[in-house]
Amino acid sequence: MRTINPNLRQSRELAFTLAEMTVAVAVFSLIIAGVCAIQLFAMRVYTLSSTKLTATESARETMNELRDLVRSSKVVYVGTFSKSNGFARIPTGQAQMGNALEFATTNANKTNYLIYYLDNWDPTNVMLSISNTAAATLNVEAKYVTNYYCFFGENFQGATNTDYQNNTVIHIVLQFYRWEYPLGFVGTNAINAYDFYTIQTKVMRRGFD
Repeated sequence: MRTINPNLRQSRELAFTLAEMTVAVAVFSLIIAGVCAIQLFAMRVYTLSSTKLTATESARETMNELRDLVRSSKVVYVGTFSKSNGFARIPTGQAQMGNALEFATTNANKTNYLIYYLDNWDPTNVMLSISNTAAATLNVEAKYVTNYYCFFGENFQGATNTDYQNNTVIHIVLQFYRWEYPLGFVGTNAINAYDFYTIQTKVMRRGFD
């Protein structure tokens, strides 16, 4: 007489079939794939946001410094700066627009002055500052500035001045062209991996002559 073990029958009833195992593995694979896709997307968003913040951080700091300098200076001149000739003010009769801005604490402008200018000869298009107290020292204020004309002297209506007015409004425009993916190329073509940013402000001196 053959006897049947009841425990054996119960264990067979609790086992997974091949179809159930296949479905479970497929669902688990889909979950893992979804988690990986979300993680990759989050990393991409983080890289984009980090690059934008990095590209504009120095610009915002530079803009704040320029704003405070314009407000506190006695005289502010728009001009051009070159390595050979240094700073040159825009002559009367020409549009007050250039790549440099000169600040001074006195009207004579011969004792203490500070110059901010765009060095477009540098591969990274840096904005530098130099003062007469440390003429040999150049401070990097911002990088990847692409527009040559960064500074404008305007009137209260927003029109560019052609002469030096006592209440000139200084219009500062900084445009950037920065690689969005600094850690490596995206795909086989990185032409579209650059982004463009513009930061601008208008400010006027607090004190009048």
